Amino acid sequence: MYWKRYLFSFTGRINRGKYWLYIAFALPALVGLFIALYAYSMSFPGAYENGGPTPWPTDPLGIAGAIAWFAALAALFVSGMAIIVKRLHDRDKAWWWIVPFYVVPNLLYGAAQYLTEVSQPAVGETPFLLQYASLALTIWAFVELGILRGSDGANRFGPDPLA
Repeated sequence: MYWKRYLFSFTGRINRGKYWLYIAFALPALVGLFIALYAYSMSFPGAYENGGPTPWPTDPLGIAGAIAWFAALAALFVSGMAIIVKRLHDRDKAWWWIVPFYVVPNLLYGAAQYLTEVSQPAVGETPFLLQYASLALTIWAFVELGILRGSDGANRFGPDPLA
């Protein structure tokens, strides 16, 4: 029951140790999921190498595997959001800090990639500035969530997890 609350509850606080414990579990799981997807996509000779899309499985076992893959990916996403929200709570920050820490850096980086692909002379240094802004926000999120200690004592989100 503790694991269910730890992974899927959006209330309360967790300390840095539990945050890094989740990262140590989720990162290899995510890498494993993408290795499985890569292995599946490479199992169709000529489809991926020639620029074609990876075909959707049509046999029952393949469909079950695809459903399991998407379910595992969704579970990792939801549990990751729950862990991040609880870590933000430990820093006495509301859930919406996910936006400047995760959403905005990805949007800035995507905009920089788009401007680089367009490669019109009018864009100038804008892609580099967007990439640096994205990097700065990502470093801030890393420091805030993974390095800095939570607020001392109880805060508006619950008691100190180290107490």
